[in-house]
Amino acid sequence: MIAAALTTPFGRADQVDLGGVRALVEHAVGGGVPAVFVAGTNGEFPALDDGERLDVISAALEVAGPARVIAHVGAATTWQAVRLTAEARRRGVERLAVITPYFVPAGPERVVEHFERCAAAADRADVYVYVFTALAGTVVPPSLLTRIASIDGVVGVKVSGAGTDVVRAYSQATPPGFEVWSGNDAELPEVIVAGGTGIVSGNAGALPALFAQLLTGYAAQPAVHSAVKTVDGSIANIKHLLDLQGLPGGRCRMAIDPPNADRRAALARLLA
Repeated sequence: MIAAALTTPFGRADQVDLGGVRALVEHAVGGGVPAVFVAGTNGEFPALDDGERLDVISAALEVAGPARVIAHVGAATTWQAVRLTAEARRRGVERLAVITPYFVPAGPERVVEHFERCAAAADRADVYVYVFTALAGTVVPPSLLTRIASIDGVVGVKVSGAGTDVVRAYSQATPPGFEVWSGNDAELPEVIVAGGTGIVSGNAGALPALFAQLLTGYAAQPAVHSAVKTVDGSIANIKHLLDLQGLPGGRCRMAIDPPNADRRAALARLLA
């Protein structure tokens, strides 16, 4: 399984471009990717206020429907995450991702409480734990994920910035049917072998047709590796790829430098 982690387009005055959001969702699902992950890290969620995040989520729902949208509603505090969860659910979201508390690393008891309260606010919607230790600072070892996985409504985990060894450890620590998603775009075969469910891919948001080929076999894997290497994990590079296709990419609201001339040339060659 593959979900495209979409960027958030901004207009000339840095306002959220909701028409652009709809276009990117259509580009992803029209290109064959089964699901989209919105308002996440690639969507620059720390740079969005709550209203903007919820409007991005609503725009995605309009195009793809609730079964194909995973809406990120995590926040630095449980208080804010619960409010976002409840409002996203009211708007019709059925699949929610919640990052661990971040900036100040959270202890295990508060992490469990965080997901208990968010799952309760989700009102029977599916909740995915979002683990990104490198950026969030909060550590979720397999033993802690075992506890979180027992919470009613928590159905899976998305882990970024970690190798397939973590996917394997998480798969072994959770019950059958618990979904383990990886943010490693280039490693879908390895993720599946490790017991994972699939990948949440920022690159798939710009190149959905390429990544969709992996759903029927791995013949496209060398091209996927090349794409991931060229983009190098940069939101600005993904947005430039979108620009090259006449799609809403544009400037990052967060302080991310645009690609230099050499990178722009490499991205043009990749797209060709």
